[in-house]
Amino acid sequence: MELLVNPASYSNALELINLGVHQIFVGDNQFCVRNNCHITLDQLKTLCSSKRNTKVIVLVNRFFFEQDLIDLDKHLIALSKIQVDGIIFGDFAIKQICHERKINIPLIYNPETLICNYEQFPFYIENGIQEVSLARELNHHEIKDMCANKNQMKLQVQVAGYAYMMHSRWNLVSNFKQTQNISNKLANTKLEIREVSRKEKAYIYEDKWGAHVFTSYSLCLLDYLSELCKFGVDTIRIDSFLHDDLWTTQTTRVYLKALNLLDSNMDVKSLIKELPADKYSRGFYLMDIKDLIYLKQNGSVYE
Repeated sequence: MELLVNPASYSNALELINLGVHQIFVGDNQFCVRNNCHITLDQLKTLCSSKRNTKVIVLVNRFFFEQDLIDLDKHLIALSKIQVDGIIFGDFAIKQICHERKINIPLIYNPETLICNYEQFPFYIENGIQEVSLARELNHHEIKDMCANKNQMKLQVQVAGYAYMMHSRWNLVSNFKQTQNISNKLANTKLEIREVSRKEKAYIYEDKWGAHVFTSYSLCLLDYLSELCKFGVDTIRIDSFLHDDLWTTQTTRVYLKALNLLDSNMDVKSLIKELPADKYSRGFYLMDIKDLIYLKQNGSVYE
């Protein structure tokens, strides 16, 4: 099982390489969303020449329209010349261009919420997709079942970082700012939002591609790494978006240490206290379907 980390910055990427992390993923923010480590092609070339045993994966997970395809085509050709180790994508335009251009970069499909059953795997394998990222809404029984039926497919699971909930192409924050006559700058800033019917807040972030909503807690599956490894998960992922260099480095150190302890059959739960200060949750991992029912019979919402 390998660890994939999104660095919080270019300097943090170099730091993670020095730590010996298995894989990192970076991206050019013209072609990706929800990315902490914006990187130019020149920086990417330098990073790839300094990567040692670390694989450098490039995030190209935007949705693309007709007017974007020429630039996207050029970007994918440039990535093939640099010989990056993989591309994380969510729009099948990437797969089509790679097919037409005979670009043989390994493809990792991450549509965020859609990979939730193993019946999809034959289609992806037939189309040359080597790895998929499982939806965060799966519990441990479902992940185990998908691993048991993965065949040639590699499976990836997010184990740390804020959990993505929703993306809207509407400028929700800017529109709210305008209607409420707010003068403060709100775009490109982590803000809190809460539905009237819920106690928990969420984070919302707006950039030029729209508004992105995340949980206010960071996932933490550190004490279940042994279980995920036994299931057959191939890659665990730390998403650093909206976190800083220090959080990313500290979290990566702990997860690397935990993976090393797995080989010795030692308990890794004690490492949780070494994680940086944050609000943590196991998300849906141990949740049963009955816990997801929010409405009472009379239609009122649970507090």
